[in-house]
Amino acid sequence: NGQENGEGDGMGKVYTAAISIGYNPTYGNKEKTVEPHLIAGEEHPLRHASLTGETLFQDFYDKTIVLSVVGYLRPEAPFEGLEKLTEAIKGDIRKAEKLSRGIDEVTLGEKRWVESSSSLNDP
Repeated sequence: NGQENGEGDGMGKVYTAAISIGYNPTYGNKEKTVEPHLIAGEEHPLRHASLTGETLFQDFYDKTIVLSVVGYLRPEAPFEGLEKLTEAIKGDIRKAEKLSRGIDEVTLGEKRWVESSSSLNDP
């Protein structure tokens, strides 16, 4: 459980992702969820479309996406209010972007794996 960084395939392209895996204690969820926040590059027109700075793409409900968890960002924790949660998500995005720029073999290998899986969304 916690916040991880990784790579995600959405709409046939590989994006850096900040991924929440857990119970979302701020909201008291009883079921574990996986919530990837796909992050487009700074130049992408939808990059800062949300309050937290993550990219607002279409909904991915009922779609197949490929995720690769590459690293660990922080443990999950309850937050007192939306403002503190938003600040934590912004920090997760910054950390995930920094880690995704890595040129170590693990990071590069995971990017290649996600790229090779992009055909999963083809009709």
